[in-house]
Order: sequence, then structure tokens, then C-alpha cells
Amino acid sequence: MKGLWRLVVPLVIVASAALPASAATGSSISGGGSANDMTRFGIGISRGTGHFECLMPAVMTVQASVTGIDSIDSASATFHGAAAINLSEGNPFGLPPGPMGKDIPFTATVLAGGPGTGFVDLEILGMTFAGTLVHGQITITP
Repeated sequence: MKGLWRLVVPLVIVASAALPASAATGSSISGGGSANDMTRFGIGISRGTGHFECLMPAVMTVQASVTGIDSIDSASATFHGAAAINLSEGNPFGLPPGPMGKDIPFTATVLAGGPGTGFVDLEILGMTFAGTLVHGQITITP
């Protein structure tokens, strides 16, 4: 039995050291800023869950819980979840301001980078809100 442990323990140590760092820490997406369409956003996702908030002046505010990452690499990521939407006063839909709904499904795609290269694309309620970063940073760790 001692001989078996002498074989198993070193194998476990070597195998765990061979795993990529991302396997141990999990994927993450973080950042925030503003885009060229005046949208302001914040992202905090770790190991497939987290939060995504998006303020589109004169349109709506989206406060979302992220429930999964659909695809991720060092340059881009797509994630999804459910959001609460509050409409702004004078919104282009002609609807009264205030809560519009909660648990509304959404999908978002982001590109890593800062001004001019970072990008955020929110798809919700059949609409797409996309913009290139003017201020801020998006960091993706696969």
C-alpha cells in the first residue's frame, strides 16, 4: 500500500502542475466605461456568473445577472443571463418611465481593449445596442 501512495502522490502533483492557470482560476470578464453611442457600462464576471450593467441615456437602464459564458478567448467573449429594465423618461418607445420588466433574457458580446478597440454589443428585447469604447477598458481572461 505504501508503494502505491508513493506512486499516486507524485502523479497528482505533476498532473495538477500541468493544468493551465485558467483551469485553476476560471474565466473572467471585467471592465467598464463608455462607448461611442453614449452608453455607459460595467462588467464583473467570474467563472461564468456575475453582473453586467448598462446605462443608455434617454433610453433605458439594464441591470443584469450573468448566468453563463457562451464563448471566450483572450480577445472576445459572449455571455448571457437575465436582466431588469428601467425605461428613461422621454424614451424613444413612447412608454412611461420606470420599470419595464425583470428576468428578461439578454446576450452580450465584448471585445477586449480600451478606447478605439474595446467593444460592447448588448442584444435584448430584439434590439441591438453596440458601441466602441471611448473611455475605459475591457479585460478578458479565458
